[in-house]
Amino acid sequence: MLFAGTGDVLFKNSEAEALSRQIVGGAIGMEDQDVLPEEILDLCLSLRNLLESEETEESHSQHELRRVIGNADAPILLRGFPLAPHSPTDDACMLILMEKIGRERRNVPDQAKDHFRLTGREVEIVKYISEGGTNKEIAQHLDISEHTVKEHVRHLLKKTKSTTRTGILAQIFQDT
Repeated sequence: MLFAGTGDVLFKNSEAEALSRQIVGGAIGMEDQDVLPEEILDLCLSLRNLLESEETEESHSQHELRRVIGNADAPILLRGFPLAPHSPTDDACMLILMEKIGRERRNVPDQAKDHFRLTGREVEIVKYISEGGTNKEIAQHLDISEHTVKEHVRHLLKKTKSTTRTGILAQIFQDT
């Protein structure tokens, strides 16, 4: 999201819109899309205070304000940057980047299960691989040995004709 120094929105992409709705928990209806979450407005105020401070232009470029907001299941990182004017005719701006943080578990599509003839346990393994889990972590979650996880991964590599764990995910989730 890009804001003018006054706090007016200059640009907001669709992902920022979706994350804004997630932050407010659906309290804002579709007709109120221009309303911003309180946390973003607070960050804008902090950035505006930085822009209005007596610091030099060079020090503005070194500032980054961070806030983690949302709930524990779906935290969002806000990163705010004051953008000082480059010339006396330019206006100051503020940039706020929003990104989901944490691991997201993806469901294996039914068509991939059928196409690759995945077993129930292989589907579970794929879900944990998609979260970035190591063989040891997967073994602990599923209460099986690390060797058994390695065997399931080996079968997944063969079934998907892949050579890496990332390749498995690329094949499984290629159409989603």
